[in-house]
Amino acid sequence: MKVIAAVLLCILINYNQAILRYKTCWNPNQTEGRCVPIKLCLPLHSVLVKSNLTQSEIEFIRNSRCESDQSNETIFACCTTDKDYNRTPDQIPREDSSLLPDRSICGGDQSVPGNKTIFSGFPWLVELEYRISSGEIMKNWCMGSLINHRYVLTAARCLWKSFENLVSVKLGEHGTSAAEDCRNGSLECNGMLRVEVEEIHIHENFKLGYSDYDIGLIRLQREVAYTPNIRPVCLPSTVGVQHWKSHQEFTGAAWGANQTQIHNPVQLKFEATGVDLDSCRCEILPTLHESHLCANSPKEVYGCLWSLGGPLMAFQEGIWVLGGIVTFGSACRPNILHIYTNVIYFESWIKQTIRP
Repeated sequence: MKVIAAVLLCILINYNQAILRYKTCWNPNQTEGRCVPIKLCLPLHSVLVKSNLTQSEIEFIRNSRCESDQSNETIFACCTTDKDYNRTPDQIPREDSSLLPDRSICGGDQSVPGNKTIFSGFPWLVELEYRISSGEIMKNWCMGSLINHRYVLTAARCLWKSFENLVSVKLGEHGTSAAEDCRNGSLECNGMLRVEVEEIHIHENFKLGYSDYDIGLIRLQREVAYTPNIRPVCLPSTVGVQHWKSHQEFTGAAWGANQTQIHNPVQLKFEATGVDLDSCRCEILPTLHESHLCANSPKEVYGCLWSLGGPLMAFQEGIWVLGGIVTFGSACRPNILHIYTNVIYFESWIKQTIRP
């Protein structure tokens, strides 16, 4: 026993000496620690090897990452004795699934995978409108997805101040002819609807310039009624999807334009296939994690597609499910890999953020 105790003591001393070689940092609980390779951090590594991590543990480990490891293959984390947030049960936000529509309402659409029609026809597509410095209201190719009567899900970078001031959203626009008829500024025209924005919610861990946590919610100033042109998309939990299978088939929606359409783009849909994260890590970014979704770009691109904040969808059990959110704006070349925000990873955050 004395031998075992001596060995353990040596291991602990060597561990502490190794930790002290690294720079100081502060973890999400504002506890001082050392920024070390995560495999050297015994408390956090003991959580990682668990078979079932809680959402709080996942978020704590993600938020413990050191900023300096963004371009490094080795993941560094701020190491202390903490394994999770120091929160009492009443401080943990409660999820509210009752505010989200069930499968009898969400995700229904006439479009099915493989249909080559030019207009996507997805009634949850939302166009974001901004007031620029001249006072004029314009769009900047940002999109979103309606998830209930009051909320639109989009990319966090679409809500950042550098994109000018978001003032309204347009719903029910599925083609340019309707847009032409409604350029007089009418709030309701040809099935289209313009609703002003009440407030925005950017994920608290999002940082401009990175693809991590690129997700945000728009709360509309009033509830919108569902119509044939305006309906919500389903979230993955609606059909019990907990992870995406290898080579999952997805459908995306985007604004498409070539040299003749640049000022009057049309709404297109495209097919994409999921790619495993390890392949994406090798080809794009070594630090990709489960909050990301990777898929190839459209096999054919006519001109360019703009779809920042727009949906990447999967057809599951007869309904459309929101799988990913576009984190980078345009695709002008076919058959290259793209990074999306994985909606599955953020469902708890969505349910904790929305309110009646």
